[in-house]
Amino acid sequence: MNLGDLVVIDNPRHPLYRCVGKIVGKRGKRTEDDIWVLIYVASKMRDYLVPQSMLRLQNPEKEGARLQ
Repeated sequence: MNLGDLVVIDNPRHPLYRCVGKIVGKRGKRTEDDIWVLIYVASKMRDYLVPQSMLRLQNPEKEGARLQ
């Protein structure tokens, strides 16, 4: 995952489950193999820190490239 990629929060335990956002930064390690990713979610008009393990890249062919 790189800066500018569209991602979907893909963990049902997260309050923003299924929200689409854009990666705007990376903020350090959460654990040894997981990092914090700063995501801009347009529907909430805010940035959120989300663990990379709870994200997946958005597939524009299946879901559309629009921010939800």
